[in-house]
Amino acid sequence: MAHHHHALNCSVPYDAHKEAVKRLAFIELNMVLMASGAVALVVFGSCRRYCSNMVFDKIQWMNYFLVTNVVFTLTVGQMVGAPFRNVLFAVWGAILLNTAGGADSFSSYSPTDNEQWKSVTAQALLRSILVSTLLGYALTTEYGKTILVISFLLSAKRIDERAVALKMATKSSLAQTTKNIADFMAGEHKILVRGETDPTQMKGYNYLVSGDTKWTASPPNYLYQLEVTDTQVVTLQKIWQCNGSLLTGESGQRLKDICLSFALFRLLCRRFGGHPFLESSKDKSKTWRLVRHGLLSEQGDYKRAFRVIEVELSFLFDLFYTKYAVIFKNGQGLQKLKIFYAVFLLSGCCVLGLLILNLDTTYRTTCEEVTLVAAKQLSVDKVVTTIILGLLFLMEIVQLLLLVVSNWATVLWICNHVRGISLPTYLMFWPKIIMFCQERFKPWERKLGQYFLLKSFNRNPWRLKFECLLMFLFSGIIDIPRAGQKGKYRIKLPEEVKKAVMNSLRRNDEPLELSNIGAESLHRNGVWNNQQLSSACTLETPTHVILVWHVATSLCMFDESTRSPANSIKNPSSDDFKIACALSGYCSYLVAFAPRLICVNPIVCEFIFDKVIEEARRILKDCNSESEMYEKIRSSIGEDETIIYKGAMLAQELLLLTNIGKDKWKVLADFWTELVLFLAPSGDPMAHVEHLAKGGEFVTHLWALLSHAGILNQCPTSRDV
Repeated sequence: MAHHHHALNCSVPYDAHKEAVKRLAFIELNMVLMASGAVALVVFGSCRRYCSNMVFDKIQWMNYFLVTNVVFTLTVGQMVGAPFRNVLFAVWGAILLNTAGGADSFSSYSPTDNEQWKSVTAQALLRSILVSTLLGYALTTEYGKTILVISFLLSAKRIDERAVALKMATKSSLAQTTKNIADFMAGEHKILVRGETDPTQMKGYNYLVSGDTKWTASPPNYLYQLEVTDTQVVTLQKIWQCNGSLLTGESGQRLKDICLSFALFRLLCRRFGGHPFLESSKDKSKTWRLVRHGLLSEQGDYKRAFRVIEVELSFLFDLFYTKYAVIFKNGQGLQKLKIFYAVFLLSGCCVLGLLILNLDTTYRTTCEEVTLVAAKQLSVDKVVTTIILGLLFLMEIVQLLLLVVSNWATVLWICNHVRGISLPTYLMFWPKIIMFCQERFKPWERKLGQYFLLKSFNRNPWRLKFECLLMFLFSGIIDIPRAGQKGKYRIKLPEEVKKAVMNSLRRNDEPLELSNIGAESLHRNGVWNNQQLSSACTLETPTHVILVWHVATSLCMFDESTRSPANSIKNPSSDDFKIACALSGYCSYLVAFAPRLICVNPIVCEFIFDKVIEEARRILKDCNSESEMYEKIRSSIGEDETIIYKGAMLAQELLLLTNIGKDKWKVLADFWTELVLFLAPSGDPMAHVEHLAKGGEFVTHLWALLSHAGILNQCPTSRDV
């Protein structure tokens, strides 16, 4: 049983000592929580990229908030206000200071934190100053004050690092830092190339990767200019032309593709800085060939295209949610990082050793000392402190390992290799390690959200029974779901869907124009002359089109399952069936739960969705079974203008296609693949960033891919809601 120990020259009542022991135990419990929370942020920080689970997301939010605010403040208050002293207060204060700068893999929870970087930084710095001042004043030993001074300096460095990381991800900073890229790309097509450009070998593609520091701006336009012949400047063309052994074979191609992803990431950042993609207007065929004849040059290259975009979006995630962009800034981050962590870990190990071996002889004071001692005189304070320090050392080692195998380090080493800088011999197995990590750790969840309106329209979220109470207590921090917003789930992204979408892009040798919704797919299948099908592509808004075709697809699915249960969605009979069902459910999921990803005006989209839910509830209010509901929809007389009725009429025409030798699932699969491409460029860029921290979205990958193909929005003649 734990008990207390105090200095013999202090006479304090038993009750006071009992309360002191309780407070000390509470402080130690808080310290364990702080250390555990810090380790969790490091280990699971990047897991947000491939986990959309709401419970996991909220746990991460609570952990981030508690570690950086609540527990930190509470622990400091308990230590400073304690009526006793403990030799380990100095070490615990140092640990608190170490957590103030945040984890490398978790610098912010949301883009809002980045925009508020001044406030976040000021709070962290003030907390560090408060801890150092109050604990330094309370401690009476020189070694304790020395520890706090060193810890404060390290803490200030980490806080500054985090402040720079937060600031780099703000809109104003991105507008400033991406101007040089925007100016360079405006004239990149003018750089002389011997012969024609070749996207398979990146010939003529001087997209910047690293080393672009010597910018000039001359009158009268004062546009940034760069001399790409500089040996320090590394471009995609230079990387593909490099004959080094590191960049040969399959592993070499993978390493080149990581650099391609990084170059595309730098270009994509212009969308957040408000700069135009001038290369799309100057030489659109060149940007289109990069995707069509570069990433999709062969039939099986759809996998490579998605892999390149996945890594690109992982860079984007790191920019907004981690410190990696700062750590590797200007290509010198890793070297400085090694020195910093080596010093930190060595110092920490020395402190730990002194505490374990020589604690009892390092502290003597006339004030009362309270410690926790278990059976057989085992010091609970020593054990707890050892555990805490061990967790923090583990955290630092994990952070270092994550950085060494990160894509950022890969780009840094490849650029040095291209410049002719010899790499250390211990990196000879590094390409295999990078490939192993890429195969084992997916960059995003690779799932499709699914929502079927005809199955979920009548479901009320649990909050409706307690709506008034929730609105009163939690309206500021909880997104209250609307009627019908229940029943979503996620399925594994089928390979057939990825392949179908990429093949839809590969059909076009000329730059793709998004001027219609599904019309091309109907022409290709020879059914455009069907008035019911063609008119369903020309409704008021894309939201109307999505919902009408979704209702029709759902009715066709029901018809398929009733005729042959083996052909249900759980056991699809063909690739076209799987593609149509998966993308139909995904597009309706975007309308219901993520309209900002596909709409310029998400408020109008939400309004239309709410009205369709009301229509479905009114029309189908007397139905007691699924089959009765579907029969009622098919005979929706008197509801000619509703989405439900239009979907039912469209379904009837689709079911009749077999009479003229057409496969309705082929028509639907082609329509949905074309529609999802049509929707991709329309979303809010910041909404895509927010979803990157929630498992990622398939439409975000298409948005990024189309951006590099020169497709930044839909044709101006198309209507968008």
